Amino acid sequence: MQIFAVGGGGFTHPEDGWPEDSLLEDRLLDLAGPISRLQIGYIGHASNDNPTRIDAFHARFRDCAGTRVLYLDADRDGADTFLAGLDILFVGGGTTTAMLAHWRYTGIAGAILEAAGHGLILGGVSAGAICWFSELLLGTAEDGFNLHAGLGLLAGSACPHFTNEPERRQAFERQVANGHLAAGIAIDDGVGVHICDGVVTEVVRARGAVANAYSVSRHNKGVAIHPLDPGYRMGIFRSDAGAR
Repeated sequence: MQIFAVGGGGFTHPEDGWPEDSLLEDRLLDLAGPISRLQIGYIGHASNDNPTRIDAFHARFRDCAGTRVLYLDADRDGADTFLAGLDILFVGGGTTTAMLAHWRYTGIAGAILEAAGHGLILGGVSAGAICWFSELLLGTAEDGFNLHAGLGLLAGSACPHFTNEPERRQAFERQVANGHLAAGIAIDDGVGVHICDGVVTEVVRARGAVANAYSVSRHNKGVAIHPLDPGYRMGIFRSDAGAR
């Protein structure tokens, strides 16, 4: 089981002004190995099927892979058809709570996790990076941050935009420190973390020294934060864990 989690940026956010982020998408494609005609799918439910991001997806990958999109009106059968034959699924960012609620209601969650169990590579940015974990802190500085259950494919917590959004970082650290949120990983924008069978195998830093990924765990009355190294173990749950 492979997951490639990107903290933020990439092809869906060209306004960020980091063309170097294309390195992350190149590395995602490499994970599939030598395939004559790679098939990659996109889900933009967290951004309500934002057409600009869907267009950006096709523009980014159409020269190197077959592309397809799963729209919000799909049901479980539609998701199964969409996922059939895919090598990579990329999930975009946005409102994680709305996306997960929709996936659970329609059965899309179960379809994705079943496909992951059969070898589908899961990639995503922001909401699409963290949804696979068991424990999440979701929301914004304006709306407040609340604890939510993720899909549970990986054990532990995850935080996107770690250095880039100080309020999110502070809230995440506080919840880990008080024991309400499990230890996990935090990822800056412009960084991708490759996790294979629950173990971090690679950290890809497209923006050089200005961005990184970290392990975050409870320590005494605070948190211990360390640069994330290959070998960090998240643990892996059953592939149907998040379908319930």
